[in-house]
Amino acid sequence: MSLSTMKYGCKVIMNLEAAAKEVMKIVLKWGTPGKDPKDDFITYVKRLDPSTSKTNYILEDKKRHPKLDKTQKDKVKNDNSCETYDITLLLIFIKLYCINMARLNDTAWFSDGDELENLLYQIKMARNNAMHESLEMTETEFEEKTKKLREDLIATLTKAKERFGRSDAELKEEIENLEIAMNRITDEPLDLKDFLRDYHSDLQEHIISRLAEQLKQHTTYKKYVAPLDFLTTSKVLLKTEKIYTKTKFMQVRLEGKENNVDHLDLIKLAQGRSTQPQVLVVEGLAGSGKTTLVAHMTTEWSKTSSDSIRGLNEYKLLLKVRCRDSHLSSYADLIQFLFQPSTPEYKELLSKLVKESSLLVIIDGIDEVNESSRKLIRDILDHMQGNPKCTVMFTTRPEALQEGLQLIPDTYYRVEVELVGIPMGQREDFLHRYLDELHKACPDTTPTPPTTDDINQCIKQLDVERKEHFRLPLNLSIVAILMYSWPHKMNRNTTQTELYNYIHELTLEKLERRLNDNDLTKDFGHRKRLDKVENWLSALYCEMFIALTHDQLTLQEESVNKLRSECVTLELPPDEMMAAFMETRTIKGLRGVDLDCYSVPHKGFQEMYGALYIMESIKKLQKPDETGNVTNIVVSTPGVGQILRSKMQNLIKKLKKPKETRGCLDRQLEELQQQPKETDNVIIIMMTTPGAGQIQLPKMQNLLQILVGMISHEWNSIMVKDVVNLLKQAGVSKREQWLDVIEDTKCTNDVLNVMSDNFPLYGARVGTQDDDDDFLRHEGDYGPIEIKDGRIETYRKLLCHLPPTQVILNITGNPASLNCLLASLDRHVCIEFHLWQIYYHPTEDIHPIVDQLLSKVGSQDLSEYTGQLSDCVLSRLQRVHSLTEISLSISSNHQATLFMELITSTSCKYLTYLKVVVTPEVLPAAITTNIPDIRYFRVRLYLLDVTEDRVSWACEMVANLINPSQWKYSIEFPRSTLDEAGWIRMIQDLGRKGVKNIGEMVVPDTSISNSQADLIRPICFNTLGARLYRSDFKPWEK
Repeated sequence: MSLSTMKYGCKVIMNLEAAAKEVMKIVLKWGTPGKDPKDDFITYVKRLDPSTSKTNYILEDKKRHPKLDKTQKDKVKNDNSCETYDITLLLIFIKLYCINMARLNDTAWFSDGDELENLLYQIKMARNNAMHESLEMTETEFEEKTKKLREDLIATLTKAKERFGRSDAELKEEIENLEIAMNRITDEPLDLKDFLRDYHSDLQEHIISRLAEQLKQHTTYKKYVAPLDFLTTSKVLLKTEKIYTKTKFMQVRLEGKENNVDHLDLIKLAQGRSTQPQVLVVEGLAGSGKTTLVAHMTTEWSKTSSDSIRGLNEYKLLLKVRCRDSHLSSYADLIQFLFQPSTPEYKELLSKLVKESSLLVIIDGIDEVNESSRKLIRDILDHMQGNPKCTVMFTTRPEALQEGLQLIPDTYYRVEVELVGIPMGQREDFLHRYLDELHKACPDTTPTPPTTDDINQCIKQLDVERKEHFRLPLNLSIVAILMYSWPHKMNRNTTQTELYNYIHELTLEKLERRLNDNDLTKDFGHRKRLDKVENWLSALYCEMFIALTHDQLTLQEESVNKLRSECVTLELPPDEMMAAFMETRTIKGLRGVDLDCYSVPHKGFQEMYGALYIMESIKKLQKPDETGNVTNIVVSTPGVGQILRSKMQNLIKKLKKPKETRGCLDRQLEELQQQPKETDNVIIIMMTTPGAGQIQLPKMQNLLQILVGMISHEWNSIMVKDVVNLLKQAGVSKREQWLDVIEDTKCTNDVLNVMSDNFPLYGARVGTQDDDDDFLRHEGDYGPIEIKDGRIETYRKLLCHLPPTQVILNITGNPASLNCLLASLDRHVCIEFHLWQIYYHPTEDIHPIVDQLLSKVGSQDLSEYTGQLSDCVLSRLQRVHSLTEISLSISSNHQATLFMELITSTSCKYLTYLKVVVTPEVLPAAITTNIPDIRYFRVRLYLLDVTEDRVSWACEMVANLINPSQWKYSIEFPRSTLDEAGWIRMIQDLGRKGVKNIGEMVVPDTSISNSQADLIRPICFNTLGARLYRSDFKPWEK
């Protein structure tokens, strides 16, 4: 929308709201000759003589009088001059209170014509149309509309003069006033700020809707992800909604807690929580799907109607900022970039309109922030502070979280969530969907796309559902791409670093094919071409590393020129080389100049290039041993002081302020001297790279993780220890972070020895007490080690290197997967044992691994058990006297007997929480005694698959299990298909069996609606003393 053309539409509205309204006030004044200007209309109508009055107020039945809303009534009460009346209210008063007007139902009030009633109707419709049509018009269109309006208003005054018997002099005076007013509006410059102040309500809504339409067409609001930009010369676009929304893929952790949130409810977390503007901070590892989430949000917002992301449709505008971009540094710049207003006056107006609207600002990639984008973010947050209708969403990696939080003023309400990734059980579906969309987008990428059998075999071989690094959407996307070209390259042991390397190798292979056909390079031999490409890649790696140290993900012009110049020197085609490894984006500059920007498709690839630069630099420093062989090394380098002095001298030559330079280098020298000595090898390379910025280790976490993965495959633990020490200094402190690092190195013994010394065990060691000072300094996890499905293989190897430690087994998959862990647990103490699969989906036979694992549990160690019972399991649990929580599934009469035996044994004397799942296969008669009444003892009873013909079974089971004197317990009915009548029958039958004191009764939300639940709740409470709730029972889904 161009505001230079919009001004004409604004002036039309000003004529209607000023000149036309004045004409209608004159008509009302002329048509009410007996009204004293000091009186309001309520006083005026009281004085009318019903026997002689010719007003519709007297002549018409009052039931047919137009009704006034509260706002109109307040205006009538408080304003005798009609100054605040709008055209609609003035027309109502003219119809009711003016003499000699057509009756209220006369068609003259609703049609075109040349009578006074017709003309008044046309003025009202002209005003309504102007407020809802486009404001954009040419000067010629404006002149035509103004001419027509002027003629209609003069005709209206003329007809009013005739109707109400006014003099020619009065008519002439009012027409002259009208001409002056309309000419002034036409000729004077438009002050849009004053205009919006006077005509704010309707017009602001109109302008905002036009701005929204413009945003939806903006190039930065992409509706696709482009995974193959760096592999193909053609643009391959995948629709985000096809990949992202069919299944609830993303798992979100709220404010550091394990309560998972549907990613489609993210926005709702921040909405309606405060009278302040809100900030939603979305933290996630590299490749966890943050940018794809942003792309999906902009896609959904851009649709005419969409409810896939709940709460998104409440925002009239969505502003998107990519922190990696450096062409904007202020809120005003952003408005200029997104809307391209033609003058500073309009830019200021738009800035005001936007910041006061219902607004979502998405700031993607705080970890990619640079000097310009940091200024932009601060300015945006400063402008939005007074708008409670504004939500700002940050995405960031964990290492940049604190930097992002420091940008947020205290005046914002803040919610923090963690984007975990794709949960187990949904990764295969994601891969199939991604591959399907990939094939639709590029059917000719390979001669023979992978078949369904090929895909399933590859998925099985990779073990994507259990391997933890496959929770990240980026890694699964890479797997999908590799399936098209190198499906046999990957195997069960493929690490994240190897996935990145495979993509890099695939890029080189495709580049080689194109260079073989290129006129400039086709005559080179394969070896010669390869050498030239490797030389150019060395320059690329260096420039990528330098850019990272300056917080730049888009290469600066100097770096682009260097790489192009290197291509010319090596006789390589610049455009081909640049496009092979980077995506090109053209940005419309603030002065209308197109800017070509080069960047990698994902920051993770830039970090891989940075790691490759360090790897190459280390190799250049290798020295052969006495036999001439290159050994696993500790780098032999010049002394630190010599390197820094050399660097200082070079910088002093370039800069005019040597004192400042010396001060800066002195600080760097001091920082370097504080590093552990063994880290000098890598840190020296980082700090002495010409053109590199100050090394901020926290921002290098992912680069260092990739580097340790590369080094562990080529050199021994000495070099690994160097990088591991740097990782520690970079802020890697959580167990999950260290586990990712370990898995990226394939868990070799050398690596595990190094890692075990750094693995955080605060509050987990057996027989030792952590120092209070250590705890205060601790920034990672605290408490026992928790082993989940995706980490079983890693812990199998790691536990052998750790001191005796408390362990929690928390397994959602098949218990058989724990077989490999048996030997590793010998030195450790298992304090909690959760097997959720057999709890949620019970079977009659229990895997023998359960008994084998429980055999390792001491009598005073185990506090919680989740699973099922067998004879062996019962005997193991009866020897344990430390149980406080038990969650059991009963799927046979024999298991019911075992349950009765356990619950009445001394093993349960300290029990505080009991959850029992019962399937329909269990007969009520198998329950021979109530659950004991223990003080502070909570009970949750789950009855599965209750249907209409199983209501009696459920009631008997509850009556047999629950002690009537037990105070407050819960009964839940997963997968039940009862309807409203069925639940009422269930409640009444339970009451007849003497069941009472139920704290909660929970039913499936698919069985009854909210309104039906509202009808049942009083019955439930009065009969059972229970509050009724609805639940989705997701874990119980088959």
